[in-house]
Amino acid sequence: MKRKSLNVSFDGRVLIGDNIPADTHAQWLFLHGAGSGDRNRFEQFRALFAHQGMTSYSFDFIGHGETGGDSNDSSLKGRVAQASAVIDSQAVSQPLSIVASSMGGYVAIKLTELYRVKNLVLLAPAVYGTKAYNVPFGPSFTEAIRSPFSWRKTDAWNILENYKGNLLIYGAEKDQVIPHEVIQGIYDSARNAESREMLIVKDATHSLAKWLNERPDSLRNIIEKIHTVCKPDVQ
Repeated sequence: MKRKSLNVSFDGRVLIGDNIPADTHAQWLFLHGAGSGDRNRFEQFRALFAHQGMTSYSFDFIGHGETGGDSNDSSLKGRVAQASAVIDSQAVSQPLSIVASSMGGYVAIKLTELYRVKNLVLLAPAVYGTKAYNVPFGPSFTEAIRSPFSWRKTDAWNILENYKGNLLIYGAEKDQVIPHEVIQGIYDSARNAESREMLIVKDATHSLAKWLNERPDSLRNIIEKIHTVCKPDVQ
């Protein structure tokens, strides 16, 4: 599947990203997680998306992939700002449709405060306590999020109460990172969504996008579900 590079300036840096397919304007924004993740984690996902007529844009957050740099120069607040720069560049159609994994899930939830998000698909999403939002990634951030049940003091619950679009949440049955209570809390909070559904992927681990890459049939089933439930506006 051909792709087209589309980079976005941000705070003296360049966020490296691309469209799939190459010759279309993106309907969907993909947000990767932390750790060793980058936009290439979604390559197979996005290629199959394109075969369903769903075009997408994804980029590497600072400290990841081709964007590079030191992730300790960023934070949760910084990631929201980076994603906002991409959206404001008109790389993706609005109202937004987002697929987001792990830490990217929290970033996507925060974006619903700033933009109209019509479709929100979360893969093993994380949430964070409000005290961690401005803390630079690194030892201080790790300390903040490792405080027992710190995520229960997240602002995500209140944000999701105001969400009015379609929500699909995929939890991983064998996730050793994200407690099921987080997945349930996201679902329960989004009580005013136009539609909401929570599904647990049997035998899956936390790195759900990577796990799905190794199981094409499961990946196709998820994409079929997204195609059925979520309909981006056509511009």
